[in-house]
Amino acid sequence: MKFLAVEHVLPGRVVTNEDVLERLTRENSSHLSAKELQQLLQWTEQCFKAARTNVRYHLAESERAADLTCKAGAAALARSGLSRDEIDLVIYVGIGRGTLEPCAATVFQDMLGLRRATCFDVLDACAGWVRGLHVAHAFLSSGIYNNILLLNGEFVAGELDHRVKRLTDFVYWHPTVTMGEAATATIVSRDERESRFAASFRTSGDKRDLCFVPLPWFQSYFGKEPVGGSQHELLHFISYGARLLEVGARKMIEHMRNEEAFRDYRPDAIFGHSASDGIAEYVLRSCGLDPAAYAFSHDRFANTASASIPLAMSVAIREGRLVDGNRVLLMMASAGVTTALVRFSYRAG
Repeated sequence: MKFLAVEHVLPGRVVTNEDVLERLTRENSSHLSAKELQQLLQWTEQCFKAARTNVRYHLAESERAADLTCKAGAAALARSGLSRDEIDLVIYVGIGRGTLEPCAATVFQDMLGLRRATCFDVLDACAGWVRGLHVAHAFLSSGIYNNILLLNGEFVAGELDHRVKRLTDFVYWHPTVTMGEAATATIVSRDERESRFAASFRTSGDKRDLCFVPLPWFQSYFGKEPVGGSQHELLHFISYGARLLEVGARKMIEHMRNEEAFRDYRPDAIFGHSASDGIAEYVLRSCGLDPAAYAFSHDRFANTASASIPLAMSVAIREGRLVDGNRVLLMMASAGVTTALVRFSYRAG
């Protein structure tokens, strides 16, 4: 498998930590006491420090998620040298979407004019792009498809609720302030050269209530009483961030140490989930990996969910830090809780 293109597009509104603190003050001063508001701001600043959050990009008023996602797709097509008719399959791998059905991929198959491509979604929280890459590799290796476009548009962070009704809600609300937005487009193609691709996924479904977005029929389908009970508002992002990072880090370290195909692998470049640069460095050192090989990106873009890895790869390619022949390791810990390890030799188109 070779990468013909890995492109990204950022929205136009730059949001600093100071902007977030001002918004929190504006939206919470009417119902929280002065003491409670001060505590909220202090805790939020501690989150920024722990994750190394610096800046994030959110949609400007004139921007639409679909347009920026198509812009990334068009850039990838131009970079790849392929015509629109040469794309066989579109896989949408983002969390952000406008409908549950039909699949979000139909929007971009239409808007990009990919008339000969079929399409579907792969939805696995922040692990969506890694899952999609695994699926794409299988299709390419079997000869079913020749050229596959992976797309995601993570543009919901700016709309997340910054109103904290009670300080006790902070435990499952605080990841909201470390979220960024981005679109990415990746085109992968069949390649006769050996890429030494390997992937390993593990899931602990019993931890599914650490991060979720409840739908109207949540109670009937979720299968358990979530942490904190069932008082959560429908369609609101619920993430017990500190606990999720702790569990995800522990399971990622265990996964790495117990997976023979990865334990002794020494990559030239490492890309991972941008939930927290602090946690990423801890996991790398615990796994005996060199942090110098890791593309830290949270401080530059914040947590861009399923766009984290392709965004970091796109930047590394532009900056000359990811080049043909590099041994690559992908590490992802996501809601579910799912951990993923992927290794390959990077083949540039």
